[in-house]
Amino acid sequence: MTEPVITARNVSAGYGRLTALRDVSLDIKRGSITALCGPNGAGKSTFLKVCLGMIRPRGGSISVMGNRPGYPGFRKTLLRIGYVPQNTAGGSLPTTVREAVSMGRYGMAGFCRPLSGQDKELVEAAMEAAGVVDLAKRRVQELSGGQTQRVAIARSLAMEPDLLMLDEPTSNLDAEGRGDLLRIIRDRQEYRHITVIIVSHDEETIAGCADRYRFGDGRAEKIFPEAPGALRPFSSRNVANG
Repeated sequence: MTEPVITARNVSAGYGRLTALRDVSLDIKRGSITALCGPNGAGKSTFLKVCLGMIRPRGGSISVMGNRPGYPGFRKTLLRIGYVPQNTAGGSLPTTVREAVSMGRYGMAGFCRPLSGQDKELVEAAMEAAGVVDLAKRRVQELSGGQTQRVAIARSLAMEPDLLMLDEPTSNLDAEGRGDLLRIIRDRQEYRHITVIIVSHDEETIAGCADRYRFGDGRAEKIFPEAPGALRPFSSRNVANG
């Protein structure tokens, strides 16, 4: 049996006095497309940050690609993870779209080294996949929210990640954009067999994911295949334990 990409057991985490996760246990299968859904403030984004080592868990244990987030040696693991946060604003630097997407390759090449021909090919392929080739020379600061979201996704794709984490990736996209995003994700998952985790409130996006977890009350409950897309009332009887 293939080892899960992420294994969480009784994870608790939060910010100051606020507890966002109380007892989260779940497994993310390698090569899967998994949705994390649930109400605002349920801890979905916090869970991604725990996986990235941005927040240390207060209790429990978590393994990402066989390593402990935030501990020595995890930096190399981060080079294999693409992450698109909710806020994808372009910042204040006058960066073009091509330059922004190229940043996805600098983790491998090093910031002081020029990109190789292969790196540049991967950047162009990522921009094409995300539908931003025609924006290549535009300043990121000039783009709409949906266009900025596509650029952020292209930057993550340029990394050629083994694990892709997307936090509300469809929030600034119209219906056509949401459909395009799902196509991009499925194509990349089928082509490179990457693992994808999507935090989303969008029912169409959630329905397109084979595995789904609903967050609530600080825990995560698996939504089983026999009830596809159904966001049932949270029940402690079905808390996922892997």
